[in-house]
Amino acid sequence: MKRLFTLLLSLSLLLCACGTKTAEPEISYDEEEPVVVDQTDDIFAINYNSQDSMNPYSTTNSLNQIAGGLVYEQLIQLDDSFQPQPGLFLSWTTEDGTVWTFQPDTSRLFHDGHALTAEDIVYSINTARESDLYTARLRNITDVAANEEGAVVVTLNRANMLFPVLLTIPVIENNAMSYTYPSGTGPYRYEGDGTTLVAFEDYPNAKDLPIDRIYLREYSTMEDVINAFDNSDLDLVCNDPSGESDLSFSSVSESRQFNTTNLQYIAFNTASRFFSNPEYRRAFQTAVDRAYAVSLLGDCAVASALPVHPASPYFDDTLVGGQGYDMSMTASALTDAKVIDYDGDGEREYLASEGSTEATELSLSLLVCSDNKQKTAVCNKLASDLAQIGVPVTVNALPWEDYLAALNIGNFDFYYGEVRLTADFDLTPLLVPGGSVNYGDVTNPIYADAINAYLAAPSDTREDACRAMLSTILDNAPILPVCFEKQEVCAHRGIVGGLAPTQSNIFQNMPAWVINLE
Repeated sequence: MKRLFTLLLSLSLLLCACGTKTAEPEISYDEEEPVVVDQTDDIFAINYNSQDSMNPYSTTNSLNQIAGGLVYEQLIQLDDSFQPQPGLFLSWTTEDGTVWTFQPDTSRLFHDGHALTAEDIVYSINTARESDLYTARLRNITDVAANEEGAVVVTLNRANMLFPVLLTIPVIENNAMSYTYPSGTGPYRYEGDGTTLVAFEDYPNAKDLPIDRIYLREYSTMEDVINAFDNSDLDLVCNDPSGESDLSFSSVSESRQFNTTNLQYIAFNTASRFFSNPEYRRAFQTAVDRAYAVSLLGDCAVASALPVHPASPYFDDTLVGGQGYDMSMTASALTDAKVIDYDGDGEREYLASEGSTEATELSLSLLVCSDNKQKTAVCNKLASDLAQIGVPVTVNALPWEDYLAALNIGNFDFYYGEVRLTADFDLTPLLVPGGSVNYGDVTNPIYADAINAYLAAPSDTREDACRAMLSTILDNAPILPVCFEKQEVCAHRGIVGGLAPTQSNIFQNMPAWVINLE
């Protein structure tokens, strides 16, 4: 049976992505007996782009960014619940969330033989601050320095007790930004012309690495990638189920899903006549069929009525009661808000202002990117469901450039979007004036206050602070979260085992992998 796959998109802020797929159940490699498949060669290969740099800070190609995970290690690792784990930083401390002290693992060696130093790390952080890939998440850093004890001290302009989760950034050697192949500390190093990765003998547990060499091969077109995977010329592919293009692999394959912070959501234009009223916005909370949205992604997503991932320890399921899909509740909430059919024409009207007796016709515009079939289908269903209870909605499906232009000028009543949140679930970009994706013209300062209080909260009060933030969002409903997407690592059945991919590194814990090319 054919499986549909897509190329992994760039790990940057997303609003619109395209493509759907039909997914099989997640498979546990560790519990399955190897299945023999035909191999056309006895080497292990992944895709890359020879036209772009392999430097993790200058490349703009997602394939090269993925391959870089084998060569360059991160300061902090994240688990699948977005919690920080030691990487090249072994430990970290802070008193108030504004000044952080990190202890680097100076026992680690770069591929050129020199030991990791605090200066290497300071250079990498400052390089990341200037990189398009990382500058947004590191915008609150005001200073990075090495102290006399060899630690790294990072100063922020606002308290963030979750700051370490933002440091999933690659480390390169000092002063190496101009290099195409800067030295790293990862399990593999470049050899020769840079198309071969060889196991790094001084990597911890190097003897346990699953294979001595990994080859970089270049396949540019969809057809070429499909054929290369089907012919076993490529052995591992990363899949984004909402990506721009579908790749269909006919060979026997299996996948391992991992969580992401890619949030699909509906946001209201709070400057519009109708949705400026939070009572009206709240009425729509039960109109979103999140299960339908997830099904269109082949169940490669997690439904969520909250803008914090359900896998996070700060997700509060006590808040989501009454947020499920129920059009009768939507109808009742609108009626309670006096959005009713005043003139008997079968469609609801509303009173434009408090104390007004003159009903205003209700006609809403829902903006969506037409390039994405899944998102468009969700919007069409929402419009159809609302029409059944007397709320007329026009779905304005536009191609990407026109969609973005409509967002920028506020030409909508509500819109369907997608954003890659940071792992601390800082909602500033969505809900604070000047936020990079605050297309809903949210200006109420209560959101910034709640977000800042959550980020500044110490561990013993963080759950309460997060609950207060989420309650503020639910009470005022500037956005309606729909789902968090998952992504997948795909391989031929029985070839690769032991994978534990995460959003920040699909090659995490490489020594625990098993690769069988026989």
